[in-house]
Parts: sequence; structure tokens; C-alpha cells
Amino acid sequence: MKTPGRLAFLCASLLFAADLRAEPGRSVVPMTLTQADFGGGRIYLPMRFGNMMGTMRLDTGASTTRVALAPWNRDLAVIGQSDSTGASGRTVRCDDVEAKNVEIKAAQGNGIARAKYEVARCAANDGDDLLGLDFFKGARFSLDFTKREMTFFGDPPVHPTPFRLIGPEQKLVGLAVKLGNTTVVGLFDTGAEISAVDQKFVDSHKGLFTLVKRKGKASEAGGAAFTSKIYSVKSLDLGGGRVLKGVYALAYDFGVLREALGPQTPFILGYNFISRLNWTLDLTQPKAPVWEARAK
Repeated sequence: MKTPGRLAFLCASLLFAADLRAEPGRSVVPMTLTQADFGGGRIYLPMRFGNMMGTMRLDTGASTTRVALAPWNRDLAVIGQSDSTGASGRTVRCDDVEAKNVEIKAAQGNGIARAKYEVARCAANDGDDLLGLDFFKGARFSLDFTKREMTFFGDPPVHPTPFRLIGPEQKLVGLAVKLGNTTVVGLFDTGAEISAVDQKFVDSHKGLFTLVKRKGKASEAGGAAFTSKIYSVKSLDLGGGRVLKGVYALAYDFGVLREALGPQTPFILGYNFISRLNWTLDLTQPKAPVWEARAK
């Protein structure tokens, strides 16, 4: 977690849990956006872990939250171990630890927090601390890239579309997208600066892509660097007249990711895709999450 170099003591805020019944009031959180080549970027949110204030990178492509071993979390109790695998296929072993009073700080309304929250603490982590999708279980929120705001429990989707549950444990979410006459699933991943596609899919659908760069440099959210071809995707059709053209995508062999995401998920829909629309994500029904996207 990026910190301002000091500790802050804060009063407790609104808590939500997986069995949330009474919907809280509207809360608005500022999003700090960074920009990169090919339309890429990152989303940072103001966070509190216990008495420590800082920022974390929003990563909806991570099923759980991941932090680097640091003085502020060194004494958190270890309750298990898990493996964390990044986009490059690099896997690191992490300690699962229990954090208390973890909160997204709101500029308006109450903060969104958990009294107890399990996170992966990784000694080998060269990238940002990542706030994963499980933190948002039971919540509904919007991502407004025009206003640079994340709003919790605002208006529900008017025309909701079901997410596709992804992975062997179905803890990740994806969208059905159409490329030409082919429909596939793309992982909804704010933690990916640039979208990505399995090279195996590109090779079998060459007419859907235009090569832009033969050797581009990329890094996964955890910090590991790798090289990749970069393509422009001719069109990505979400239905309802929402067609995005010219989205850039890294292309590489998904390898272990192919096993983790499944053969029907050859795409990672990253920041350069997601930020071209404004979104409402409704995760109040964990087994039947839905989404809605609108033009900016």
C-alpha cells in the first residue's frame, strides 16, 4: 500500500459483509487514474488498513487482495498459505494473513469497510498492492471515468447483463464479447493496464486483429516484466450498440492462465477497454452478478 509516510488514527466507518441485507446509503470514492501508452492506465483508491492510510490499485482481475510484505503488515497473524499467479504465468507463494478494519475511504457518505479481511501477503512483489474482487462481495458500485468517481449503492442497473463466472472456483467475472462472428468471454480486469489476448486465439482468428508492434514491453500487476506482441482489435461488440473499435491488446501464450480462466476466455479486458465506458457492477447476488455499461 502506498502511504503518505505517517500513521493516521480514524474512527470506525460503515461495515458491509457477505450476508448484507439492509443496503447502505450512497458513498462516493475518488479514483486516481494514471495514463500509459496504448490507452493503458491504473486505478488507485484511498485505503485504510488498521491505522495506516494509503492507496491501493483496484484489481477486479484478482480474486483476492495481495499486498507486499512491509513494516505495516509484518505482524499480521498468518492463517495459511496460497499461490498467487500473474498474467505472465509467474507464481509466488504468499502468506494468508488476517487484517482488521480495512476500508475504502469515501469523500461523500460512509467508507466501505470490513472489520476482518483475509489478504495474501507476498514477500516477492515488485508491483502495486492490489485490492481484489472479493472485497466487493455483496456490494453494488459504479466506475465513472468521466467524473473519476467510484460510487457505492447508487442507482441500480436499468438494463443489467449477467456476468460470466470464471475459473475453477468461479470467483472471477467476465463479459461475453463478439469479435466478427465469434463470441468469447473476456476477464473484466481493471488491474491490467492494457487488454490482452491469447496468442493461440490470434493465430486462429488473424482477420480480427492488426499487428501494431512485434515486441512490446509489458508488466503484470504484480510487477513481473515480459515481452509481447501488440495488436489492435478491429472491434469488440458488447451488444446493445456498444461496439469498441481499435482497442489495443497484448498477445502472448496464456499458458497457465488458459487453465485458470478456461478455454472460452481468451481475452483479458483491461483498463484501456474498461475506461472507454462508464460501468455499474452489481455483486449483491454473488452467484448471479450483473453489469451495465454506458457511453462516456
